[in-house]
Amino acid sequence: MTTKSVLAHRERLTPKYLTLLAAMLAVLITFAVLAAIRAVKHPDETDFQYFYYAAYGVVNGEHLYTVGEQFTGVRWYAYLPLFAIVLSPLVPLGVGTAGAVWAFVSAAILGACVWIASSQAIRRLGMRASPNLLVGVAMLVVLVFGDKIRGELRLGQSDAFVMIWVMLGLLWLEKRPMLAGFMLGGSVNVKLQGMVFLPYLIVRGRWKNLVGLVSGSLFFAFVGVLIWGWARNLEYLGTVLGWVGQLVGVESGVEKSELYPLEWIRSVSIPSVMARAQLRFDLPESFVMLATTSLVGLVVALGWAMYRLRGVALFKSRFGAKETSSAQRRGIVGLEYAGLLVGVLVFSPQSTVRHLLLSVFVVALGSAILHSGVSIAKKIPIGVLIALYGASLTFPPASNGEALNWWRGVGGASWVLLGLYFSVLWVGLGIVRELPSDRDSDAQRVVDA
Repeated sequence: MTTKSVLAHRERLTPKYLTLLAAMLAVLITFAVLAAIRAVKHPDETDFQYFYYAAYGVVNGEHLYTVGEQFTGVRWYAYLPLFAIVLSPLVPLGVGTAGAVWAFVSAAILGACVWIASSQAIRRLGMRASPNLLVGVAMLVVLVFGDKIRGELRLGQSDAFVMIWVMLGLLWLEKRPMLAGFMLGGSVNVKLQGMVFLPYLIVRGRWKNLVGLVSGSLFFAFVGVLIWGWARNLEYLGTVLGWVGQLVGVESGVEKSELYPLEWIRSVSIPSVMARAQLRFDLPESFVMLATTSLVGLVVALGWAMYRLRGVALFKSRFGAKETSSAQRRGIVGLEYAGLLVGVLVFSPQSTVRHLLLSVFVVALGSAILHSGVSIAKKIPIGVLIALYGASLTFPPASNGEALNWWRGVGGASWVLLGLYFSVLWVGLGIVRELPSDRDSDAQRVVDA
């Protein structure tokens, strides 16, 4: 058999992996069908209703941030206008049918996100994304996040819409830098957390990505001008920015929002953990900022120490075109991209367990390492931490009592996520430093699943 025919054979899904792919698709479709039925029968029990009525405001010329109150009794749409604009074509269907359509759209988006995360994890670790390997890596990702995917679709939530912008930014980061940045600008206009990429792109001298991010942010922030004019658009932007300021203790002239406070029990982010500790132990208000800042510094220092111990440069010769010049650099950038996502989740003013879906790329990197050729001793800690992370997202099972509130209160899932990321970073740096460091020897290895 010729080399060409051997490679062609390897590119086909074997029966085992074809079965796994069918199982994953069946799970997504089942979750979407169940969510669609619930949306039609009980639209008032979904979170989608709040997004729908904001979109209703777009179509009917009513205020995005107050229109929902007449239908639901609360003002819970707290996003920038973009999401409401995107959903506005669904308004004529009615809230129930629109929610059902959104369930299938979200399922498709989530499937695409898992696929992009898995393929990028494989490639950035220097392996070739054969179909079998892709399915194997993706399967573990779906197992870890299965319950959160079900909840996302059941509630009709927005995390899939946030995640697809970020995943497309990763997919096109080197090959289509302006477009990648533009996608990251779109993520900023769903949730402001996407701004975490701004300082990173500046420090790395990725000017095309940066121009794309800035232009995308401005484009999507002001696209509403075509619908409701400059004055209303500026009012909307100011309202959301004011609410975010209130969340972190910055006073503004904006009417107080109905957003939950920083210490909200369902938030598992570290700032929320510190806010709860400050209230419980009657500490000075400055404690939250000081403790959070100190932990950010500790996390950065630990990451830097890992770079030094692994013999990988964090800053030296890490600027501009050099960032995309080799498989080694692209692998390092992939690990850093995952780190930014972890940082924005763990140190956000608010992150619920559901929001941790955005860590899909970290789990995909861990899964890819488990499928790689590194020693079993290096795989065991990552395998254990992936299992613990999956458990942390649903712990304690079938409980809404004191144990659940305690686990959320200490930010359990966030600490496990940090542990998983540093484990992936340590092993990942050891892998990517062995990849070709020049453009001319940039071949990727094939790993048989």
